Amino acid sequence: MPGPNEGTNGSADERTPLTRGSNSHSGGKPLHEDDRAWVRYPMSFFHLAWLTLASNYVNILLVFVPAGIALGATGANPTTVFIINFIAIVPLASLLSFATEELSVKLGQTIGGLMNATFGNAVELIVCLTPKLE
Repeated sequence: MPGPNEGTNGSADERTPLTRGSNSHSGGKPLHEDDRAWVRYPMSFFHLAWLTLASNYVNILLVFVPAGIALGATGANPTTVFIINFIAIVPLASLLSFATEELSVKLGQTIGGLMNATFGNAVELIVCLTPKLE
């Protein structure tokens, strides 16, 4: 006998939750698809942020991007700001590589290779152009 989330042939249906928590209200729709704009927009942001962070283990390091910006704005120790921003570059380089690969699928190998060669060195340029720590 199939379980509550299984179809008649024993396979999971489209409503099988990926996590056991409930992210929907009584209407059965997820909150990021709610009819009320004040609910839909913030929940869409959190939903997309979660999908981005969960799509690749390196993307977890994206939390260092706003942390580095905040530390730099507050005038924290320059060494700490540099280390946090250096860690933040790792997932950004991964996203840049992914973006150039996806664009090369649409634009062709020649333009994609040129973009990958151009933007592939962006991380090295950013690291070498940072001011010398005192």
